[in-house]
Amino acid sequence: MPIANTQPGASERIRRLPNSISVVSTSAGDVLVNCPPETLKYLLANHINPPGTILLPPDIPPGSELGSGGFVRRGINYASVEFLIYSNYFVSGRKAHLITVTTAQACRLRKLLEETINGPGDPARYGDLGWLQAECAAVAHHPPLGRAPGLDDMAEIVSLESGGGALGAVSISLEGDTFVFREGTTEVARVSTRINEVAMPLTLAPPRPLQRQEVTLQFIGGSDGFDPAGITTCFLAYLGSTVETQATLFDAAAYVYVRLSHLGLSTSHIAEVVLSHLHEDHLAGLPELILMGSHRVRLLTSDLIYQGLLRVLSAMLDLPIPDVAALFDYVPLNPGTPLELEGRRFEAIYAVHSVPTLAVRVNGVCYSGDMRYDEEWFEELVIRGVLSEQRRQELLRFAEGASVLVQDVGGGTVHSTLSPRLLQALTAKSQRLVLAHTSTHTLPETSSEVAARIEFAASGSVVGLGAPLPDDAETELVETIAACPLFARLSTGERLVLARHIEVVRFADQEVIFREGDPSDGCAYIVHSGIVSVSVGAAPVRVLGRGSSIGERGALLGDARTSTSTARGHVTLLRLRPDVLGPAAERLGLATACARADWLTATPVLGELPWANLLDLALDFQPRSLASGERLFSSGEPGYEGYLLVEGALEFSSADGSVVEQLDQPGRLFGYQAALYGSLHRLSARATAPTIVWTLPAPALERLNLLYPQLLMHLRALGAPPAPPGASAAGRAHQTPPRLPHAPRE
Repeated sequence: MPIANTQPGASERIRRLPNSISVVSTSAGDVLVNCPPETLKYLLANHINPPGTILLPPDIPPGSELGSGGFVRRGINYASVEFLIYSNYFVSGRKAHLITVTTAQACRLRKLLEETINGPGDPARYGDLGWLQAECAAVAHHPPLGRAPGLDDMAEIVSLESGGGALGAVSISLEGDTFVFREGTTEVARVSTRINEVAMPLTLAPPRPLQRQEVTLQFIGGSDGFDPAGITTCFLAYLGSTVETQATLFDAAAYVYVRLSHLGLSTSHIAEVVLSHLHEDHLAGLPELILMGSHRVRLLTSDLIYQGLLRVLSAMLDLPIPDVAALFDYVPLNPGTPLELEGRRFEAIYAVHSVPTLAVRVNGVCYSGDMRYDEEWFEELVIRGVLSEQRRQELLRFAEGASVLVQDVGGGTVHSTLSPRLLQALTAKSQRLVLAHTSTHTLPETSSEVAARIEFAASGSVVGLGAPLPDDAETELVETIAACPLFARLSTGERLVLARHIEVVRFADQEVIFREGDPSDGCAYIVHSGIVSVSVGAAPVRVLGRGSSIGERGALLGDARTSTSTARGHVTLLRLRPDVLGPAAERLGLATACARADWLTATPVLGELPWANLLDLALDFQPRSLASGERLFSSGEPGYEGYLLVEGALEFSSADGSVVEQLDQPGRLFGYQAALYGSLHRLSARATAPTIVWTLPAPALERLNLLYPQLLMHLRALGAPPAPPGASAAGRAHQTPPRLPHAPRE
């Protein structure tokens, strides 16, 4: 991030941290600029007292960057302020001062935080679950206030647009793409609003050998949002009798893509995500998983939590709720209604927490969510009329007979507090007790018999029960090939043949795999485990995990390397020698798609994708030539294709024949709104010169929907109806689709 200063020593005012985080020292106190997930951990790890004032970035223009919108850049929310608010209020005893650029942003941030901190604000949203709202209020009760603290107790939200940049003698203004800090009339610091860094977590779970058993839990993290050395609770559950079984992901820790990759996993290994509740430490990785994974997310939670999630993501991304809902698949998991899903039986109850939270049970695995489990307190709540006796019995019995119980023990008033009584009660319910959501891994005094059945969930730890499953190295190779969109096009048999002829090569931490400018070795590679960092010049541009392919362009075209790839930790790649790659490339038709992939690199936004992904997309685009005067589609027809103008010109007319617009700029997508929204074309399109378009047929659009959700969001963002001045996306959800920049309104 470039920083310019206008007086000697001004650079000392700015302390830069990873992930585009800056702390600016002013006479009014420190100001934090940008707040991606785990910012609090980065501050604590660098011995910086969390600032009370937090300045958030401007919205990114809709459709200008893949996987981005509103506060979100490439799946990362740079307004992840919830734990900074908690730190300021509960630790420092003050309100956090949150500054957005616009009043519309301030309004969206308020909606987001009210939902995540206190749950649905409107009692009507609880429907017949009013008792749950009363429970949440009882858990969140804060004695100094005599009630649950609300957002207005803990934070104030202002905007630069409404004068919120005045901090006593200090003023903050936005000038172009720079935040300018002044004390009086003296400029003391400048911080760019551009977020170009590749966001990375502070800590990664160490990869450990995974011997799969009948029930296997693999923890990405087992700590809380305040622990700089730990990762918040998030784990994978493998529930099946074969090693091919996909995993259920419970909650989504921040930077989940990188963390999965470091464990040798890809998003395609996840069958579904169970979301327990909307607190940031359980939700932070979900936008990244939805937008930047190579596998469409199937989400399990309750209707109440799902509706809250849509409101949160809508505010976060500045997208209408219907467009947010289109980005992933929702499967209801409501208390009292068990869900049978591919041989697994999911059951849920609402846990006792400060916001609506699910405790979930599936095939012998029970996850408490952030439940405050305290049997004596439950009795007290019955006496006070907060819990019914039936509800108390439901809480007491839910985990009974579980093979493994993963229990939150974060302590305090809103989580379970570790005590001998708690351990005795929980170990009586399950064969194995795993304690999570805590950085303190010390048991209180208890019997050796009880202690032998208890363990703490550490980052990377593995818990297994039942008979071990036979290892199958060949299956692992086939799974990696299947996780690569390009080679997943091959049949199962062809992938198996490829796996048998592939080479496994290993690289040490920081070892350079390819160097920019070096000649190609004629081989293509697929990441099998670990993380590969890709940079152009000195600038990191992306990280790649399992299933990502690299080196195809050089292998297919003989070109020199266009970037440098470096191992982050120990990395294993699958190498496809020319004699192995050749038949697969011929089968897929890669040679003819290379020119289209190269052409796509120059198109707006699409060019951000790795070349291997562009090559994959190029295989779906079908060239079509139009003579001058030839019609491409007509008003009133259903839309089944999207189109990309390659050369020539098109004229768009309304149903009465009036010319509405002309398009002659190559690289513009059009016509896709009808297919995405399931509507009819409102305009007719006719070539006014010899023209070439690439069509994206309906099956390819569906594949795009499954593998490249960030592209789907990009297209929907471009096609989203315009909001009235000052309105948010939520107000434009059902309006007419708009005119696209440089492309016609269809």
